[in-house]
Amino acid sequence: MSGEMQSTSGDSGTNAEERAVKVTDEQAEGVSTERPTTVEGRCGYTHEASAVTGLGGVCCWRPTWGDTDRCIWHADVAQKPSRELESAAPTVGDRLDGAIFRDVELSGSDWLAGRTVTDARFVNCNLEDADVSGADLRYSHFEGVDAQSVNLRGSNLEHTEFHRTDLRGADLCGARLHYAVFDNARIAESTNFGNNVVYEEELLDAENDEFTSLRVQRELESNDDRMDRYEAAHWTYKELQQLTEENGLTAASRNYYLQQKDVRRREAWEYGSYPRALAKEAWRWTTGYGSNPWRVIATAAAVIVVCAVLFPLLGEVHAGTPSGTPVKYFFDPGMGLYYNFVVFLHSLYFSVVTFATLGYGDMQPVLIGAQAIAAAEALFGQLLMALLVFVMTRNVTWSE
Repeated sequence: MSGEMQSTSGDSGTNAEERAVKVTDEQAEGVSTERPTTVEGRCGYTHEASAVTGLGGVCCWRPTWGDTDRCIWHADVAQKPSRELESAAPTVGDRLDGAIFRDVELSGSDWLAGRTVTDARFVNCNLEDADVSGADLRYSHFEGVDAQSVNLRGSNLEHTEFHRTDLRGADLCGARLHYAVFDNARIAESTNFGNNVVYEEELLDAENDEFTSLRVQRELESNDDRMDRYEAAHWTYKELQQLTEENGLTAASRNYYLQQKDVRRREAWEYGSYPRALAKEAWRWTTGYGSNPWRVIATAAAVIVVCAVLFPLLGEVHAGTPSGTPVKYFFDPGMGLYYNFVVFLHSLYFSVVTFATLGYGDMQPVLIGAQAIAAAEALFGQLLMALLVFVMTRNVTWSE
């Protein structure tokens, strides 16, 4: 096509002939060469090489549009005709860095799919049902955009800002959202972010590779790359948790919170932070990362039963009688199953009382082993009771 984005690092022979070059007397002597920043009839918009990571700088050499000094893509004009935009749509591989879409009707369009449109501005546009899948939209700015049911599947939205943007029904499955900002953005249950963010999917694909072990994968892929993916996954889940919470989607917010914690747990195991990993595993199994009261109750029941078994094994528990002669409870294989079952029931009662720190005084540990278990169980009981209150309070907040 006649207009295109060209690299600023060099010019083709044709472009060199088209560009106007001013040569002074000093320049003729080889002092310097000065090129004008713009050429009549050409856009001349320049996108700096350092603006977006991984993309070089480009200069737009498309013809100017209308009465403006820029092409149709870079002219800061409202309500550009949709048909003219579509007819000038770039082919795959062409770049529209810095394009401006202000008050433009783009609903149902598909010519931005798979294109590079970094650092673009979409202001008060209609993108409803548009297909922008696979597009590179890094550092772009969406403000007041109706993007209901827009297809952003697999697009790169890192560092993109969404201000007052309606994303209800939008498909962002597989979209890269690291450092994306959602400010007063509207979403609904129909908004699809996928089961896992793309950064975690990439980590899981490497770990589940049938032909390449995780150790070999880490040798092929630098640790910094994997660490960056862990950080991006954690950041994205945290941002999605906040976004869904702001939109009243408490179930989705809870799910993103759990996924965020799970990413940190796997990261700790992979990079050898074993004390931190063990702490996260304990937090996961005992409380479901602080979200599951039934796990806290199950943990409490397990502590009570285990201590009830340990009391008669490692020490004696005495119970007072009206006559003043204490009754000793300890397991004795020679006394038969019924006797040992009765001993366990008495020990279970004492374990419950100790766990709840009731202190009836009708039974007490005597030997040092039983005393140590009783002290530890009392401490665990207080801790688990406090955790249960915390988790139930959090669940009430999430359910509102």
